Amino acid sequence: MIEDYGYFNTQVGYEVEPVSAKKGKILYRVKTGEPYFLDSIKVHIASPVLDSIYRLNADNSYIKSGQQYNRKNFEKEAERLTDIFRNTGVYHFKKYAINFREIDSTQADHKTDVLLDISNLLFEKEDSILDKPYKISYINRVNIYTDSHLTYKTDGYKDSINYDGFHIYAPKRIPYKPKHFIQNIFIKPGDPYSDKSLDLTRIHLSRINNFKSVRFNYEETEENLLTANIYLTPKSKHSFKLENEASHSNIKPFSFSGIFSYKNINTFKGNELFKLSLQGSLVNSSAYNGPFFNAWEMGVDASLKFPRLVLPFKFKQSFFQNVSPETLLSLGTSFQKNIGLDKQRFTGIVSYNWSPDRINGHTLEVINAQFIKNLNVDSFFKTYSSEFNKLVNINNQYFPDYNMGDPLDFINMVLGDSDFQSNYPEDYATVQNVRKRYYIITEDVFVPAMTYAYTHNTQDGYKDLDYSFFKARLSSSGLLTSALSNRTSITGDKQLFGINIAQYVKLDLEFIKHWELPYENVIAFRSGLGVGVPYGNSTLIPFSRSYFAGGPNDIRAWKIYDLGPGSENTGLEFNVGNLKFITNLEYRFNLYQGFKGAVFVDAGNIWDISSSSLVTEEARFKGLSSLKDIAVGSGFGLRYDFSFLVLRVDLGFKTYEPYRPFGEQWFNFDALKRPVLNIGINYPF
Repeated sequence: MIEDYGYFNTQVGYEVEPVSAKKGKILYRVKTGEPYFLDSIKVHIASPVLDSIYRLNADNSYIKSGQQYNRKNFEKEAERLTDIFRNTGVYHFKKYAINFREIDSTQADHKTDVLLDISNLLFEKEDSILDKPYKISYINRVNIYTDSHLTYKTDGYKDSINYDGFHIYAPKRIPYKPKHFIQNIFIKPGDPYSDKSLDLTRIHLSRINNFKSVRFNYEETEENLLTANIYLTPKSKHSFKLENEASHSNIKPFSFSGIFSYKNINTFKGNELFKLSLQGSLVNSSAYNGPFFNAWEMGVDASLKFPRLVLPFKFKQSFFQNVSPETLLSLGTSFQKNIGLDKQRFTGIVSYNWSPDRINGHTLEVINAQFIKNLNVDSFFKTYSSEFNKLVNINNQYFPDYNMGDPLDFINMVLGDSDFQSNYPEDYATVQNVRKRYYIITEDVFVPAMTYAYTHNTQDGYKDLDYSFFKARLSSSGLLTSALSNRTSITGDKQLFGINIAQYVKLDLEFIKHWELPYENVIAFRSGLGVGVPYGNSTLIPFSRSYFAGGPNDIRAWKIYDLGPGSENTGLEFNVGNLKFITNLEYRFNLYQGFKGAVFVDAGNIWDISSSSLVTEEARFKGLSSLKDIAVGSGFGLRYDFSFLVLRVDLGFKTYEPYRPFGEQWFNFDALKRPVLNIGINYPF
């Protein structure tokens, strides 16, 4: 309404203009006049306690003398005052007690005086409505019922304890260590009532993932004294889950896998969460003969999460209470037989998470270690047959009399032939790429990384469609471990357990912005930059920590690992780099009920910035001139929203292909014949 913005003397008229014999056009004419501005702000607060609190916080008011009248500012001020009063102990205060009155909006100078009026607390006594001044209410007692399946009366509980003024009740023995448990309770005896304390308690008790439900109730035992009751419904201490799936890939033509997981809550009576998962798969591998399932993979992962900081030295836990601290310890291992290069992996993670508020979060991984050993390197060219076939074609075309027994000997022979390099540079580069991929994929590596990540996410719940997200992640590998290692290889590289220590520094930045449009349509934007710099032992980033481009959550016109690096078109299975740029723009719109559509544009690529001799010039990042290597894909998608997840199908078309000859890089009708189908769960960003 235009009156909401101070246009109180608006005049509206209309005219009807004939269009045809039976049709007309209505033309409305609106004369707004001058808007009204706020003159004096008068305050009448009947309760002395509220008046004192208001005076202390008046400077931050949303309504000030001289402002243009705006009804939204009055609504904001009412919400602000309600929040202040209820978080300063005024338990009985409600927003409807605040009234704003325009004293006079008929003045010739288009100014209006405003009265802020807050009356006393109304209450019913017998048949009369009386009032009394608001008072500050204090928490007199906190009762915590650990199993609300029972009656809410204390006589239904067989065990109880009074710990620092908190009364904890349990049906049998109290299942929690009180000193750890009450770190999640912000409603404290002797404190004034506060909505924020209640919300913090709810958030922290929900965060530890031990309870099905958390409920609160306040009882006024005496005037201005409250008893806070917290009712908890615990989850089952032990839970089991079995999952299985069938999949297909270029390495695993067909595989059937299963995951059996076990979860134990409140493991050490401090709200801990222990998880154990066993994974196994049977695989049909085309590289080996025998029965249909001629390969297998198995692994085990264990993790233990603490809803507090666990450090090797003593410190005061209460100092970190307000930042939702968590500690995660994780160990895992996996083994493969007749899959790829038969990798053996060991991982170990020690991480700390804390969030000072709903929007900001921090993660410090003191150690994120990964040990990878390839047990069957000799099967590389059998497994990655496309790369072997490239060597066979070059051998047959240029060296027909050469008997290629060991592909590595053939690679070294070709790359040592300067005449071949001069006469056939493209085929020479192909052999270079095969050698590069061989060394990257077959490398045994130990990655002792340390990582810090910061996130800023303004999204308030799943249904919030207008928000921004930013994440920065800095990681370093091998700095401390290499300094402590006294073992070196014959080339002088630092080693641990006979394996070279990977050394690199990585920085990843990501920004996401969603704009909500009418009818719950959304424009979504993402931009990301990642760079990894190897040093010391390493001339390349380990394969498991490198960047790739393409796939259902990336540049959707290319399959995963297919794009790049740079303007290369290697035709190899796995293309990686240590520099990545990506940006996406997507318009999402509703179609019918749960069906939604989307049109999108994706752009980006990967490059190499290392000094390795294995890297070709086309793959290197050469400053601004490499911007011409940014690939562009576009397309459309169909999604179905199940409310708990979104099933997504996207069709991507190559719009700009940097590796094609000049003049053929931009979209042509041939690209319509080469779409890439992407199937995913939930939105890509």
